[in-house]
Amino acid sequence: MTVDARRAGDALAASSEDLARVWRAGRASARPAAFPGLIDGVIDSYLLQAGDALANGRDPALVWPATEGVVRLDVRDPRRTSAELDAEWDLVEEVLLAALGALDAGEDSLEWARRAVVLARASTRTLRLGGRGGVLPVILHSDPAAMRIARAGGGFR
Repeated sequence: MTVDARRAGDALAASSEDLARVWRAGRASARPAAFPGLIDGVIDSYLLQAGDALANGRDPALVWPATEGVVRLDVRDPRRTSAELDAEWDLVEEVLLAALGALDAGEDSLEWARRAVVLARASTRTLRLGGRGGVLPVILHSDPAAMRIARAGGGFR
């Protein structure tokens, strides 16, 4: 029996923190050189907003504008940043579709989730031009790994 969009969205919203952990684990194992993820600071909010919007029949275009947090952008290598963002959004889509599939959500819910991810992906590409709403783009001018080394007690050399 197929689960309707309202119930599927409620389940996504209720499990958004768990889904964010799944996303983080998958992202860390797939791309260990880029840690934390560029959208790591918005993933919890995004998944919660996606579930809420699906449950309430809102347009998937409204998910990203309701998302809050920090997106990291490496200005030293825009091509790599774009590739990392694409890989991270691919994983968001994979996590959402797997969760909806496990719920036996209908094809309409799956297509809704795909569209929400496409729109969010496109929006993160424009963050370089300035922030919007509750999303703060953080522009990195140094190697992101330097922060990880410093936090691990290695200091800067």
